[in-house]
Amino acid sequence: MELKNHNLIKSIEDEWGTPFYLMFPDRYRNNLSSFLDAFKKRYPKIIAGYSFKTNYVPGLCEIAKLMGVYAEVVSDMELDLAIKLGFENIIFNGPIKKKNSLIRAINHNAIINLDSEYEVDTVCQLKLAHPDMQMRIGLRLNVHLIDDDGNSSIQCGLKHGRFGFPKLLLSRNIERLRSAGISICSIHGHTSSCDRAVINYKVITDYMISVCEDYGLNDVEYFNIGGGFFGAAPEGMDLTGRYTYNDYANVVLDSALSSPWFTQCQPSIVIEPGSSVVSNVFEYYTKVFQLKQIGSKTFVIVDGSVFDVKPTMHQGNLPHSIIGGNNLASEIECDVVGSTCMEKDIILHDVKLPYASAGEILQIKGVGAYTISLSPSFINYLAPILSIENGSIRLIRRRQVLDDLLNIYNL
Repeated sequence: MELKNHNLIKSIEDEWGTPFYLMFPDRYRNNLSSFLDAFKKRYPKIIAGYSFKTNYVPGLCEIAKLMGVYAEVVSDMELDLAIKLGFENIIFNGPIKKKNSLIRAINHNAIINLDSEYEVDTVCQLKLAHPDMQMRIGLRLNVHLIDDDGNSSIQCGLKHGRFGFPKLLLSRNIERLRSAGISICSIHGHTSSCDRAVINYKVITDYMISVCEDYGLNDVEYFNIGGGFFGAAPEGMDLTGRYTYNDYANVVLDSALSSPWFTQCQPSIVIEPGSSVVSNVFEYYTKVFQLKQIGSKTFVIVDGSVFDVKPTMHQGNLPHSIIGGNNLASEIECDVVGSTCMEKDIILHDVKLPYASAGEILQIKGVGAYTISLSPSFINYLAPILSIENGSIRLIRRRQVLDDLLNIYNL
């Protein structure tokens, strides 16, 4: 559903004020279903674990739960949230897992992908103290995404990613787990890349298979290739050359289904989508308050903030439009800037917009991933979130108020 109805936006503004987010649940359901279907066409045992860190709005997570999607969590906070929301299926990843959190995860029958030797220490000690304790333990592998010319596809171009067990530590820790009577039921290959390229997932899949073959990991039930995919994108975003759900599914399955180990053991393939299923699910609406000409630069000043739409401060301009503006108005070249007292609060750089009068609404698309979960209580209150479905609008997060800020402090 595309919102071009100025009256509808105005009615939302009148009741809840600006800025605000709109959430479109049907887009999220369709994205998740499409990603799963891309794999299931060729292999039926597919599990999706939704990445809480990407956007943990409870109303969104609830949809994932109802669809049978697992919660993929990477911290104490996210584990607590998944348990609070009633997820029966949890994948516990992340670089820091404290003893109490590991115990909570074990008690909730979570799949726990260990990342460090101290975590191996902890689960081995727990098993020694409680021999009957049932655990679903996995290992995260450190995958080397470096080509023959030394070029790195690891996020930020790093030569070495810091997550998971490198080859030098694998043998020792696999043996330690086995000696403690702990079966390794999961292998996790998530490796954040800078290009999200399909070839990375062939490298990940092939390496995971080689580890399982080399160490005889025939009890692996969960073959977890992680996340970091392209996928859902808002209308207006250039998708030229972007990979699709089918592209990822095919490259993984081409490798997996040609492996004797994989076809014999037939583990479930686990994907951990985040941005690829939620990017286009949220939109942001903010009101124009003034235009200001300073030298050769025109500034359109709105009551929102860059911290609400791209807190990572990337330089790209998200798809945008003026809702209800005069389409016949002459265009202006401008920066759209936010309401905080920071020069870097630039929402859109050097864009052309119809001349925007004070009171008009600017729509920003593609704000579903790493926005709401990263947005700070900085200068402004957190904006409300409204869900729109079947023509009805429901408030799923109210605007933050002063008591929300103060309640965690001792005054």
